[in-house]
Amino acid sequence: MDAIAVRGRLEAILPDLPPQLRSAARFVLNEPASIALYPLRDLAARARVSPATLVRLAGQLGFASYKAFRDVMRDGLHTAAARYSSGAQQLQERPRRGGGQAAWRAACEIQAGHMAGMLRSIPAAAVEAAASCLAGARTVYVLGLRANHAPALYFHYVVRTFRAQAVLLDGGHGTLVDELAGAGGDDALLAISYEPYAREAVRLVAHARRAGVRVIALTDQPWSPIAQDADHLFLLPTAGASFYQSMVPTLTLLEALVSLLVARGGRPLVERVEAEFRRREEFGVYWRDGDE
Repeated sequence: MDAIAVRGRLEAILPDLPPQLRSAARFVLNEPASIALYPLRDLAARARVSPATLVRLAGQLGFASYKAFRDVMRDGLHTAAARYSSGAQQLQERPRRGGGQAAWRAACEIQAGHMAGMLRSIPAAAVEAAASCLAGARTVYVLGLRANHAPALYFHYVVRTFRAQAVLLDGGHGTLVDELAGAGGDDALLAISYEPYAREAVRLVAHARRAGVRVIALTDQPWSPIAQDADHLFLLPTAGASFYQSMVPTLTLLEALVSLLVARGGRPLVERVEAEFRRREEFGVYWRDGDE
């Protein structure tokens, strides 16, 4: 049985399932990628059922174990094309399941669930340790390619308001590895990469590790290629209400890191922020009332 057959089987048996199994089945139909990507306990919490219910559902579908069921779902999302096209198809079906109200509620509830899960799974001490690594680095390099470029750009943009030694690695004109030239043990690299992992990001993180750069990895799985030998590892959820990955959990962690960096920066940091925004005002960067 493949992932497509699983979906068909679930749709066929859904009306006859008992309430808890029906809730679990609806979750699988709505978020098949989550089954492939997240641990059983986290999935059960998101689906609001017990882990045993998801195991029973796997048995109801004819699988010998939950692992066998998960492996099939993982194989079904093996390629980015399959993953994203499946998600897009589900969105097209959503108007028949509640329309705009359902979409808006799903977007809010998914992120609320992510925030609660992150508070449980990521210790504050781990975030503080990563912030200490960044604060003590000679230069902070920031890497996020393709869809991950947006949160990387945000983090770099904010950090640059109070710290000059921050470099956004974007690979313009094919110079990605050149932008890391000279980096070493006194530097830190904050890298963001989620499945499907950008090949150049994986290669650059490995290159940085060989150079002795301390790596702070924001990714989705312990087996992620950028998770290997990371000095600080954060496993973040990416499932969202749309067919594409959500960056809300990533931005939340980045905001926390910025807050900790600012909190420990002392008066010189405050003065730098003041000077930076005064410079922007003098240049006329921001619109003022009366401007045309």
